[in-house]
Amino acid sequence: MRFSILVFIGFTLTSNAQFDPPGGETGSISIRKDDPSISAWATDATITKGYMQISDSTLGKPTIGSDSSAIGEMDGNVVSLGDGGNAVLTFGNPVINRVGYDFAVFENGFKVGLSYYLELAHVEVSKDGVNYTRFPSESLTDTSYQTNNFSYTKPEEIRNLAGKHQAPYGSLFDLSEVNMDTINYIRLIDVVGSVNDSFGSRDSKGRIINDPYPSPFESSGFDLDAVALVDGAFLLKEEHQLKGIRIYPTKLGIGEELQFVGIEKQFISIYNSLGQKLYINPHDSITFSQSGFYTLIVEKNGKSFIQKICVY
Repeated sequence: MRFSILVFIGFTLTSNAQFDPPGGETGSISIRKDDPSISAWATDATITKGYMQISDSTLGKPTIGSDSSAIGEMDGNVVSLGDGGNAVLTFGNPVINRVGYDFAVFENGFKVGLSYYLELAHVEVSKDGVNYTRFPSESLTDTSYQTNNFSYTKPEEIRNLAGKHQAPYGSLFDLSEVNMDTINYIRLIDVVGSVNDSFGSRDSKGRIINDPYPSPFESSGFDLDAVALVDGAFLLKEEHQLKGIRIYPTKLGIGEELQFVGIEKQFISIYNSLGQKLYINPHDSITFSQSGFYTLIVEKNGKSFIQKICVY
């Protein structure tokens, strides 16, 4: 997917900015709500709200939004999850991992001058709706003080948390990062931003995640607007599938020849884990000189077949 390659090339680390910048800036791993790469929006949502303030359940739960608020396009109609609340999204069909980023999550964070007010959520995916895999997140936000409702968060200090990009941009996620070929469910879990060990959420490195807390309001917690599939995620609808194709072995050694049944080589594209397309000579056998994960995409007459392979 061309978009993802541009992101990898354009993004450089500096001593002050650890991760990608805010939505709309060069190198940002985000997408606008009206980007033509968006191919579908969530069709079903189940919301389980947490309390307005996890340390005081007597305040009740947020009232803003319902299940239907998270369905369809980003439109400013949000559902507030509350502290530690969650949302489970589906698309009506399984979603397959293709080259590049696969989906985007939209929240209603905003820019104030040169600063950003952001509320964050963990992102998890699942095939069966029971066993979930979480995207490895990182938060470098200073935890020596508590971020409150009048302070801000630097997007450059956040990675792999939904909500790190302000509206109308959605944060992008790639299923390859969690080694998932196909998913049916996306789950978002509100980050409890307290720096108190008794309540606070942690990133994949075990660090406390500092975001606005407490927020004992009707709009408490992560405000989910929408979840979109982007071009690079393919809905496995029957009419889109090429039949009778076999590519094997799916695990092969360096120099071992890849075999094909039911398709000619000129219809095959091969991408490495960085989203770079590899050259194929249709007159030669296909072998690999470097280990790693590769994606083979067969496209013919408007239909597709996708196969992931591992070279060791």
